[in-house]
Amino acid sequence: MTATILVVDDESNIVELNRMYLENAGYRVITARTGAEALTRIENGH
Repeated sequence: MTATILVVDDESNIVELNRMYLENAGYRVITARTGAEALTRIENGH
């Protein structure tokens, strides 16, 4: 089973850089731009 990581940042370039790095390392990545968006993703099961 692949681990999932939630990346949250308001800077899109930071989110994208981290997403690419983590996906290349074998993780499933979920992204959000705000804390509220992150909480929604968590509550909805990604």
